[in-house]
Amino acid sequence: MRAVSTLRRFRLLVPALLVSVMSGCLPFDQDGGDYVFTPVEIFRDECGLFPANQDKFHGTLQVTGRVVRLDMALLDTQLIGYFLAEGDDFSIDGNVVNAVASVRGQECRLDEASIHIDATTQCRTGFDGVMRVRYETEQRPAECTCELWMRFEAVKEAKRCE
Repeated sequence: MRAVSTLRRFRLLVPALLVSVMSGCLPFDQDGGDYVFTPVEIFRDECGLFPANQDKFHGTLQVTGRVVRLDMALLDTQLIGYFLAEGDDFSIDGNVVNAVASVRGQECRLDEASIHIDATTQCRTGFDGVMRVRYETEQRPAECTCELWMRFEAVKEAKRCE
């Protein structure tokens, strides 16, 4: 077995160290953890989606470099996205297929449920933005298709921005 020279080891180690150092010092100030979403203004909710599910508008946020991930309780949806190139804005999306949800008091099998969030970091423990939740179905009752559009505030562990 041939020994690896010190110079060659150094060349292999430098890229790995640079990646780990660079990912830890990106300028995104959003803490990971559990966040609760509270509506500030509801633009559209023709089927009462928010009142029927308000205990499910929370999730666990993870930030790794520019990548943002939110595991949301609503339909156990995983949203993934990125911080934009400049500033504190991020955008995340998630989809669930063949989900079962209660809409207007009846159980519906959805072809697809999608959640989209555009948000801006306000402080380490809070962000706000706009959320769209869409339930789609083609062959089930038309009453199962609905949307929720709202402006929200998300706060980690009740630690509001000051």
